[in-house]
Amino acid sequence: MEQKKKLYPIQFTPETSSHSWGDETYAVADLGIVDSAVCNGWLSGNTLSDVMETYIERISGEDVYGYYGRQFPVAVSTLKIEGKFPVMCHPDDEAAGQRYDALGKKTLLYILDADPAAKLYLGFSREMSAGELYTRCLDGTVRETLNEITPVSGDAFIINPGTVYSASGHLTALCVSEASAISFSLENDEESHIEDAMDLIDYGRCDISRIWSRHGADASASQNPGSTNLLSSPEFSVNLTPVHEPMKFTAGNSFTIFSCISGALSIQIPGKDADGVSHMGDYPLRKDGTVLMPADIEEFFLVPTERETCVIETFIEKREEIDNYINPDTEPFLEGEDYEGLDAEDAEDSGDTDKEETGYKE
Repeated sequence: MEQKKKLYPIQFTPETSSHSWGDETYAVADLGIVDSAVCNGWLSGNTLSDVMETYIERISGEDVYGYYGRQFPVAVSTLKIEGKFPVMCHPDDEAAGQRYDALGKKTLLYILDADPAAKLYLGFSREMSAGELYTRCLDGTVRETLNEITPVSGDAFIINPGTVYSASGHLTALCVSEASAISFSLENDEESHIEDAMDLIDYGRCDISRIWSRHGADASASQNPGSTNLLSSPEFSVNLTPVHEPMKFTAGNSFTIFSCISGALSIQIPGKDADGVSHMGDYPLRKDGTVLMPADIEEFFLVPTERETCVIETFIEKREEIDNYINPDTEPFLEGEDYEGLDAEDAEDSGDTDKEETGYKE
């Protein structure tokens, strides 16, 4: 019987798309319009969708495969904004699935670099009405209603579906999101999607403290010696992980994506050669590099090769399918109904004489 080939840390050729506001460079993505191509190892030349077609469960992990099927569920890119980023929002999974047969788009932005004059606009600073928002979309004043933030390197922001956001100035951010190309522009121009987005927007006041994690100017590596969770959600989870010494990882039920944001490291995988001799596979990862670790790899180590090495770690925790017809918050009894004697009836049916004597009590 032929032994199956072992999967390995997979890297992809970066793919950059240019816009009026700057560039977005995809490190790992299968969005249809973008399909990352493998650039290392025996899978080199295949796209991510090709790899998923053949090695789907070995790449994703059993739980992820069971929920998403052949769709690789996350995308990792770098946003380099050099000007005015358009006012945008994204749909959630339910709306995107119903209207476009696609995933919605939850996003985490991790600020890599920001000019002192750079701004991030995120969520409404007060309650907003659909009528006022529509008018402001047409006259270009939406940003005036959003929370204005001066981001610094190390800040992380969660952009939930339905949240209106924008940016300006010079800033660079690592972007982790659901694998979706669906975006709605709220600018009054030829790329506008104002009408399509109106019923998907969260019009409530946005509490910035719930979606802004500060790990930059006021948080040093010594204050955060271990992993810091930036986001834990059904869609995906993200950790900020300093690698000061060798770290051991064992296989879970999900792939893991490592994005090196500083320093450099070696990914080392125990194995045996053709003669059965133990050896350690060595895969380097340098700053600005990203690697996909298939769920099939049972054990590996991250070994720093430079000081101040730090990675962004993306993975998916087990996601359960929820029946939309079941409300988990529903009370067991309906108000106003007479349930007296039900326990006794059940006891008669089951032959439980103790329950028959007791009956139902308020």
